[in-house]
Amino acid sequence: MKPSEQKPSSSGPASGTWTLVDEGGEEDEDPETSWLLLNEDDLVILLSQFPFHELFQHLLGFKAKGDYSPETTRPQEMMKIFAFANSLVELLAVGLETFNRARYRQFVKRIGYMIRMTLGYVSDHWAQFVSHSRGLGLAQQPYSVEKLQVEFDELFLRAVLHVLKAKRLGIWLFMSEMPFGTLSVQMLWKLFYLMHQVESGNLEKLCVALPPAECKKQLQDPEHFVNFEKCLSSMNSSEEICLLTTFAQMAQARRTNVDEDFIKIIVLEIYEVSYITLSTRETFSKVGRELLGAITAVHPEIISILLDRVQDTIDQVGMVSLYLFKELPLYLWRPSASEIAVIRDWLLNYNLTVVKNKLACVILEGLNWGFGEQGTLHLDRAVHAEVALMVLEAYQKYLAQKPYAGLLSESMKQVSYLASIVRYGETPETSFNQWAWNLILRLKLHKNDYGIQQNCPTVPFSSTVPDMTESPTFHPLLKAVKAGMPIGCYLALAMTAVGHSIEKFCAEGISLLGILVQSRHLRTVVHVLDKILPLFYPCQYYLLKNEQFLSHLLLFLHLDSGVPQGVTQQVTHKVAQHLTGASHGDNMKLLNSMIQAHISVSTQPNEVGPVAVLEFWVQALISQHLWYREQAILFLMDHLCKTAFELMQEDCVQKLLYQQHKNALGYHCDRSLLSSLVSWIVAGNITPSFVEGLATPTQVWFAWTVLNVESIFEEDSQLRRVVEGELVINSAFTPDQALKKAQAQLKLPIVPSLQRLLIYRWAHQALVTPSDHPLLPLIWQKFFLLYLHRPGPQYGLPIDGCIGRRFFQSPAHINLLKEMKRRLTEVADFHHAASKALRVPAEGSEGPSASQAGTPGYLTSPELHAELVRLFNVYILWLEDENFQKGDTYIPSLPKHYDIHRLAKVMQNQQDLWMEYLNMERIHYEFQETVGLWMQATLESHSPPCSFSVQLDVTDPLLAKERVLSNLRKHEAPQPPLDLHPMRPPVPVISSAALLSQKDATRLVCTDLNLLQQQARTAALRESQQVALDSELLDTMPKQYVNREEQTTLHLECRGSGGKKCQGAAVVTVQFEGMHKNEAINQQLHVLRKEVKQLQAEAAKPPSLHVVEAAVHAENLITALVNAYKLQPTPGAQKVGISLFFTVVDYVCDETQRHPPTRQFFTSCIEILGQVFISGTRSECRKVLETILKNRRLCSLLSPFFTPNAAPTEFIQLYEKVVKFLSEDNSDMIFMLLTKFDLKQWLNATKPPLSDRTRLLESIHLALTAWGLEPDEDILMPFNLFCKHWTYLLLYQFPDQYSDILRLLMQSSAEQLLSPECWKATLRALGCCAPNCQQGAASAESSVLQSSPDVLLSDKQITETIQWLSNFFYKLRLSTLDFKSFGLFSKWSPYMADMKTLLGYLVKRLLDCEMACLAQDPSASSKTVLQSLHSVIIQLFKPWIFVLEDNESSQRHYPWLESDAVVALSVVRLFTDCINSLHESFKDKLLPGDDGALRLHLMHYCEVCTAPRMPEFILYAFHSAYRRLPWRDLHPDQMLMEAFFKVERGSPKSCFLFLGSVLCEVNWVSVLSDAWSPSPRPETRSMIVCLLFMMILLAKEDELVDQPDSPLLNLLGQASSLSWHLVDTVSYQSVLGYFSSHYQPAIILAKESSAELIMKLLRVSAGLSVPTDSQKHLDAVPKCRAFTHQMVQFLSSLEQNGKITLAVLEKEMSKLLDDIIVFNPPEMDSQTRHMALSSLFMEVLMMMNNATIPTAEFLRGSVRTWIGQKVHGLVVLPLLTAACQSLASVRHMAETTEACITAYFKEGSLNQNLGWGPILVSLQVPELTIEEFLQECLSLGSYLTLYVYLLQCLNSEQTLRNEMKVLLILSKWLEQVYPSSAQEEAKLFLWWHQVLQLSLVQTEQCDSVLTESVVRVLLMLQSRLSLLAEERLGSGILGAIGLGRKSPLSNRFRVVARGMAAFLSVQVPSEDQIRLKPGTELHLTPKAQQALTALESLPSSKQYVDYQDQISQAAQFIKHPGHCLQDGKSFLALLVNGLYPEVHYLDNIR
Repeated sequence: MKPSEQKPSSSGPASGTWTLVDEGGEEDEDPETSWLLLNEDDLVILLSQFPFHELFQHLLGFKAKGDYSPETTRPQEMMKIFAFANSLVELLAVGLETFNRARYRQFVKRIGYMIRMTLGYVSDHWAQFVSHSRGLGLAQQPYSVEKLQVEFDELFLRAVLHVLKAKRLGIWLFMSEMPFGTLSVQMLWKLFYLMHQVESGNLEKLCVALPPAECKKQLQDPEHFVNFEKCLSSMNSSEEICLLTTFAQMAQARRTNVDEDFIKIIVLEIYEVSYITLSTRETFSKVGRELLGAITAVHPEIISILLDRVQDTIDQVGMVSLYLFKELPLYLWRPSASEIAVIRDWLLNYNLTVVKNKLACVILEGLNWGFGEQGTLHLDRAVHAEVALMVLEAYQKYLAQKPYAGLLSESMKQVSYLASIVRYGETPETSFNQWAWNLILRLKLHKNDYGIQQNCPTVPFSSTVPDMTESPTFHPLLKAVKAGMPIGCYLALAMTAVGHSIEKFCAEGISLLGILVQSRHLRTVVHVLDKILPLFYPCQYYLLKNEQFLSHLLLFLHLDSGVPQGVTQQVTHKVAQHLTGASHGDNMKLLNSMIQAHISVSTQPNEVGPVAVLEFWVQALISQHLWYREQAILFLMDHLCKTAFELMQEDCVQKLLYQQHKNALGYHCDRSLLSSLVSWIVAGNITPSFVEGLATPTQVWFAWTVLNVESIFEEDSQLRRVVEGELVINSAFTPDQALKKAQAQLKLPIVPSLQRLLIYRWAHQALVTPSDHPLLPLIWQKFFLLYLHRPGPQYGLPIDGCIGRRFFQSPAHINLLKEMKRRLTEVADFHHAASKALRVPAEGSEGPSASQAGTPGYLTSPELHAELVRLFNVYILWLEDENFQKGDTYIPSLPKHYDIHRLAKVMQNQQDLWMEYLNMERIHYEFQETVGLWMQATLESHSPPCSFSVQLDVTDPLLAKERVLSNLRKHEAPQPPLDLHPMRPPVPVISSAALLSQKDATRLVCTDLNLLQQQARTAALRESQQVALDSELLDTMPKQYVNREEQTTLHLECRGSGGKKCQGAAVVTVQFEGMHKNEAINQQLHVLRKEVKQLQAEAAKPPSLHVVEAAVHAENLITALVNAYKLQPTPGAQKVGISLFFTVVDYVCDETQRHPPTRQFFTSCIEILGQVFISGTRSECRKVLETILKNRRLCSLLSPFFTPNAAPTEFIQLYEKVVKFLSEDNSDMIFMLLTKFDLKQWLNATKPPLSDRTRLLESIHLALTAWGLEPDEDILMPFNLFCKHWTYLLLYQFPDQYSDILRLLMQSSAEQLLSPECWKATLRALGCCAPNCQQGAASAESSVLQSSPDVLLSDKQITETIQWLSNFFYKLRLSTLDFKSFGLFSKWSPYMADMKTLLGYLVKRLLDCEMACLAQDPSASSKTVLQSLHSVIIQLFKPWIFVLEDNESSQRHYPWLESDAVVALSVVRLFTDCINSLHESFKDKLLPGDDGALRLHLMHYCEVCTAPRMPEFILYAFHSAYRRLPWRDLHPDQMLMEAFFKVERGSPKSCFLFLGSVLCEVNWVSVLSDAWSPSPRPETRSMIVCLLFMMILLAKEDELVDQPDSPLLNLLGQASSLSWHLVDTVSYQSVLGYFSSHYQPAIILAKESSAELIMKLLRVSAGLSVPTDSQKHLDAVPKCRAFTHQMVQFLSSLEQNGKITLAVLEKEMSKLLDDIIVFNPPEMDSQTRHMALSSLFMEVLMMMNNATIPTAEFLRGSVRTWIGQKVHGLVVLPLLTAACQSLASVRHMAETTEACITAYFKEGSLNQNLGWGPILVSLQVPELTIEEFLQECLSLGSYLTLYVYLLQCLNSEQTLRNEMKVLLILSKWLEQVYPSSAQEEAKLFLWWHQVLQLSLVQTEQCDSVLTESVVRVLLMLQSRLSLLAEERLGSGILGAIGLGRKSPLSNRFRVVARGMAAFLSVQVPSEDQIRLKPGTELHLTPKAQQALTALESLPSSKQYVDYQDQISQAAQFIKHPGHCLQDGKSFLALLVNGLYPEVHYLDNIR
């Protein structure tokens, strides 16, 4: 145990070494020193050699004979024991310190165990010593007990300190097992304090410094617990648990002189750690719960402290407190009144979901409500009553509105309250309901709860039971009973006088019981019956005569049997079962158990006796109607019959059943019932019996009683005697005949059916009774008493045979006898098996099985089973023997196995039962078991949980002595020391001479290697034999079984159909192939398997000794040689080593490589020799390589020692050898060899000339091309090495090899001989990386570039490389027919990714170079450089992507096939990127007129790519790539646009679309910026025209229009901002010509944005848009006319083809007219402008000429409507002229001119004072159709047009004659017209005015003829006016009689007409009179007077009231004598001004 001198693991403060620990706090041992440490198993064995058993015996003073007498120990001996134990503990503690390592964990645990055992022995001895000393009361000398106690305490303290210091070794567990009970209280406080300071590290000093009082004080300080929490957090969980367990053990240890403060502080500390402290409670809640449970099991009063603490902290603890109190032994606790009050407060004042309420439930559930050890109640009866009422109050509070039926509450699994709320997830109300009922039923509230239980003394019960209505305490109970709450009903029956008084129960209690039954609280009902029924057993009639009680009992039986009354009508049986949730009948079993308990109690002295109980229950059960059909009643009756049998009280049951049986058979009943019963039986029904059917297999006891009752009836009625007599006398009678004869003879009211004869009843019952039933032997006895009965002597006949066989003559009864024989055999077999076994499964025992009852079932003795075997075998003989029936048997002469004594008794009809075969012990056991079920339900049993490891009292001297002896017996016997055996050297020693001789060394090694090689060959041979045997087994196994043809016959029966049975089985013959084993093959397989096992056994044998010696000898030889060479390297030793190396290599073969041990040995030897002697040796390089190349399998062995760099002169030759050996199947070997060539080191060290490097390069190139385009995965590793070497040569003295590598690379790639990986490696070396690598330096491709400080290729080399590549690929393209036809991609596609990288890199470098030169040389021309670079790039890419023409054949060669489109597209994109880079580089460096890169590129495209038959797949590649260029920067010119138009005319469509989309992206505003200057250049004008042409060309292409973000649409959208005023007429007409021929007319109707934009473009470019000051369309008129003409042409075409609706046509024409209105021709005089607009209107109106008649008519109205809405004033004049000149239809013309003139005078015209002059000029009446035109005007009401015509006529010839002519024409028209509407009426005023004016002119001539003509005209006018003034029309028949329709003219017009008529009638009174001059007075004719009167009377009409003023003025004017005809115009003006002020065309006559 002492520590060794060297302590490598010491980690103390002075050692200065570090100790590494792993996550678990264990040390990580140093592997360099850990091997020195002893193995733990060795230490354990060493420790086991010490005889600790004898050591402790000697220590404790055992005598020589092993006697142990601790009572004889003296104080001095006790002190010695302490001293020795102290030394032993100190020594063991040294072991703890020495082996303080994780590796010794188990050994250290053994040491800790020994420390604990030492203390245990000393403690137990000390306990006995103290007990004996105190018993004697003697003074101890020289050491007192107190002194010795101090020594023991110190010993204990030192041991604990040692254990505490040994942390993390798992021995703190032993500290918790130490015997703290023998310590003093002061030491317990001290130890408790020290364990809190375990992490402080200076425990020894603390022990000395602190007295116990100070310890106690500090422990009670709150700050101390905070420190303890920190201390706990630094420990691991196992140590924390051990520490808390130790605290708990300390609290439990003492049973006497208990320091309550000590226990309290421990309990509270454990509680704080486990439940309060956040950092620890998750870990220790379960441990703390178990520890607190263990402490409170010893000190139950501590529960009060815990309750108080939980009350304070329940908010922090929460639900965990429930688990804590569930674990505590509450059954030991007696709560005080205050604690009950706390529980009451929690239960009643907190909701069900609150933790306090749940905790109250858990506590009340855990209390012991049963009896204590002395048979008294554990808790006072008053507490029971108080808690009952408390629960009732809570129930009323929480569940009053939610009554839980018993069906649900009792069906729940009976689990604890905590389990119900936590585990089963039930609602709080459900859990509380179940808890309340369970608790209420446990409370002892009734007086019978104290006296009726067995073994429980009667407790005095208050003689005055409180009445529920009298006691105020019972107020909640009274309320509950009134409310009908089941729980209240139960408490009323249990606690109050209702349940203790017979009278009150009958009066009030039965109804309460009924409530319980109806609410299905069936278990509660059983408890109520248990309490109540003992009162009624002495006076049963109170209940048996009470129909209400019996109905409740019947309902209980029905409900529990699973068929509740009322439920069967509502739900099915299965649903009822589902509701109850439990198998029905559980409460029935409980009731049965309660009845049996009552019977058991009744047998005691001073009780009513069992008969009273039996009679009560039998009468109660059989009082029900058809009770024998109720399973529940039969179940109870069966148990009652069984108990009656056991108590030998069957008579009372049989008496009651006998009486009811007789009643059932018609005795003691009226005749009507009897006659119905007889008719029922005669109808074929079986006579009624309580055992319905033939027998019952389940209620055997009941059947036994019933059959005995029926047997008594047979005897009493003499029925059996008479039947047997008839059968004896009449041998031919059947039993049925004999039965009928007996009925007639006995004159019985009814005779049972034949099946009801007892011989048959017993037979059937014997058949179905289970084999293990105790009654079965007696049932068979009863049968044989009838079967073997001899009835002869009774009838005076001689003794003859037995009568039994006479009853079994029919076939059915013969079969019954056979069944009985079989059954007897089965029963005998059963009992035979049972006699041999411990337990046999019973066939149908009705008793509860072991699994049901929860206790081991009763085992019948094997002896009884053996006796029953014998008895049933006797029964078999009796049944089979036919001689008994014949009567010729002499019984004494029968063999012994016939049991002649019993046979004689049977034949003599002795009725005594053979009770010796009855298993009365089992019957009694089952009775007690049934009673025990009730006792279990009523009496509480509390067993402590398994977690309560309650300590035994360590101070008990008897227990202490027993522990000592027991522990000593457990010690293992000491192990003997191990034996040592000397060993001899296994192999001979190697001599030093052999190491210097090459020959000797080789010979020695060869000898050893021969043996090893032979061993490997033997192993290989075994392996091949095993494979051969396995193969033979696999070949043979399929032959073991063969199929052979077989045939069999099957009989197949059907079930029948249509009610008919099967008429016979079908015979079917089946042929099939059956499996048969081949025995010869089977034997062959057996032999093969045997050989395999033998071979495996040989292979499993260890190798022979000489093989092992050979291996070791060879190893020693090599080791010695190597050591000698390392000590002194000499050439001789090296030669020996080289020789040995190749010798070992020569012995390597396939067999040695297949055999793992040999392979390992050879490998090790070669490795050692190769490292020392071969590796780095110049002379051996070639030989090693040749050896490897000759034998490839040696490569992995020898390649590590192949060092070609050691022979630099042979480096190239060795490399070439490796390359020549290339093949695909040796890639691994090549890779291993290549790794040995350090090319970098060779180049740097030897600096070889260019020729050597070229030679090596050729060799590497040869290797790379050898593996072709796609090297296999297997050869990638050597291939990568070759690539690496390739790059090394490239980079070495660059650019020496650059041209060679480039040439080889291109030439090999052209033939696809090279892998693309070579390209990648080369490009990485050159610094060429992919474009995405140029920015970021993180990619792998740029790693080489990063490593090289400078760019390798110079600018000149870049230029030369580009030139060389251009020439190379151009020549290559034209070199072969394949390249011409298919392009380069067909061969180069694998390399294109890298080729693109190279080309991109070269172009970028070239651009960078040129841009740098431009920056340095400002005088250089950017344009020239750009063209040069563009040409270089074109030449570089020309062989790849452009069409080439063969100079000889002029044939075009396309650049790629369609299958190469993807890779070609990527190259085209690269080319595009290069052009883009070129553009970006130069776009800021060119002058404004210079051609940019994009223009050069596009012109090149037009030249090269737009040939007519260019393939589309090639064009697609160009177009998709070129579209990505920034075409917005393009500045097109005339040449480019011409190229575009050329493409449009003759190139593929896709080229045209591409160019169009490109040109649409151009910034045309910038391109055409010159157009805004005062004098634009001609080129700008032509570009404008080109742009317009281009847009028209492109707008018809859907591909351009429909593409997303279409540039064409964007360009069209900018159309209004471009300078279209520069487009000349000819060009515009050319555009319109193209538009007309290439666009559909429907475009003007299309809603697409493109169509709208193109129409807008044409409109704007024509000049129809609103002009700006800067834009002057000098030739806008012809352009607009052309545009309008085109629109009209399209619309006409659409109309003619029926593709446009009239509404749309109207809309479109309106648009055209609107455009003309807003058109403002620049810088024109009014006449020219008038003609220009007129020409435009003419174009539009021409549409009406071309349209169909319906359309033209519609358009006529549309035009008229448009004129009325849109125009007025001077604007109308061009349209008026156009209408006259363009419209072919005079009708249209008449309407249009009228509308124009009307619009001219429309309100709001700009020039109101223009008058009729412009109209006269503008209106041009058609000369050819003038008459037709005038007629149309008259018919249409175009009065203004006619008025203008008249004015024109007057102006054309101003003569009187012409004026007279006009007057006559006008008068003629006036006679013809009649305005059709009020809108036309005012126009006539102009005519009237003109008539007056012309008339006056004619009258001034004083020509009578003229005057006469004028008078006629005026009279005609006056009559016409009168006609117009009429209210109704006078036309037609109705008009003639004054009933014409109402006039369409207005009232004001009629006022004017009447006024003018009256005026004319006054001024022209007759045909020969006319007033031309005024006079002084006026003479009115009657006609005039009448007209004037009519005028003046107008205001009297309501419709003329508004015109009263005007009428009066008119009348005054007319009546004024100063007015004559000359004033007619004034009069007309007066009327017009007053009535028509708004009509402007009347302004000239006002």
